[in-house]
Amino acid sequence: MHKFFFIFCLLTFSNNLPAQTSTADSLRYYYNIDSLNNIYGNKKELLQKYDVPALIALSYYPELINEQIRFKLAEINSTARTTLTLGSIFKKINKQYIILINEDIEKTGLILSDAPFDAQVAVIGHELSHVTDFKTMSFFNMAWWGLRYLVKKQQTNIEIRADKSTIRHGLGWPLYYWTDFVLNHSKANKHYKRIKETRYMQPNEILEYMYKHKLQ
Repeated sequence: MHKFFFIFCLLTFSNNLPAQTSTADSLRYYYNIDSLNNIYGNKKELLQKYDVPALIALSYYPELINEQIRFKLAEINSTARTTLTLGSIFKKINKQYIILINEDIEKTGLILSDAPFDAQVAVIGHELSHVTDFKTMSFFNMAWWGLRYLVKKQQTNIEIRADKSTIRHGLGWPLYYWTDFVLNHSKANKHYKRIKETRYMQPNEILEYMYKHKLQ
């Protein structure tokens, strides 16, 4: 009975959402990119290929407006990854963050540009959630975080925490589109899909979290 009630609630919830949630390519039409760049582009090194989704994602994280963030293409075994410069690990303030975006399709079976636009925003938003965590960490906290990330169970906790932060920042539907795309519509390889299935929130979990916390 609980399962059927939950499905009913999700359907009701979805049907009462604003029209912009019905497509995975709507965010680009709601923003003036020049204005976003003037406000949120400060201290940011953007990639031309992903500058628009990056700026839109940054607009959902006003607490990062003065943080130094560089976006960089890389060959990594995930869609994106967040790190810091070596010197920043020892700093309490004025840290420099690097968001790596994979450009090697052989690693995962897909690259970020394959995804719908709103899904691209969600991926970058998820990485920005890691930045919000790193922003408050000391050297010892960072070291402990790195050790925890080597353990699968702890890595799952960290990534789900970042997913929930992404939703709370207002990117719940884009995150849903991203997860649904990877699992059900992309050419991602089996290994990547398996990681997505076991270490991140699933589409139904994203909807449930949005419904429970009224984060539509």
